Amino acid sequence: MPRTQTPLSLEYILLGFLNESPIHGYDLYKKLRNFEGISLIWNIKQSQLYALLDKLEDVGLLTSKIVPGEIHLMRKEYQITPIGRQTFLKWVISPVPHGRDMRQEFLAKLYFAQISGTEISNKLIEEQTRLCGEWLSSLQASFSKTTKEQYYERIIYQYRISQVKAMMEWLAYCQDEIQNQFSKNVGG
Repeated sequence: MPRTQTPLSLEYILLGFLNESPIHGYDLYKKLRNFEGISLIWNIKQSQLYALLDKLEDVGLLTSKIVPGEIHLMRKEYQITPIGRQTFLKWVISPVPHGRDMRQEFLAKLYFAQISGTEISNKLIEEQTRLCGEWLSSLQASFSKTTKEQYYERIIYQYRISQVKAMMEWLAYCQDEIQNQFSKNVGG
């Protein structure tokens, strides 16, 4: 039985930009290349972008139509579908399942969550912090079962414990920064 393929993080990022408004493929490519927040963590080739847009359209997460352009006579404009929006929003508020996903996928989720406001951002951060707490408890339990002779295993567990603690500290920082930015925008 074939597995249902779920979108990749980059595909969710495309859905996120299309959730803001319909856009032409080339304009989306320029946005991805020049947008500081996203371009710091993702790079995409133009051919890859169009292949991903076609894939998302094939699975019903977006639609396209040909519209007149200013420079080019006809251009393809993409728009997110209701199921695409629902899929995207579910992704945004879900914590990443592995620590290795924090560096790219979580950062992408956090970008779109903070656009949606502090409530969505806080929910994402709180859920990710809760999950990190579970990771930490599991690692600490495994560490406590090691013996002094298992020094290398202890080193590895301590490394992972330190990583998760750093993630949790960083998540608290993110929550404070987003709250401060929201307060500044509301108050100023």
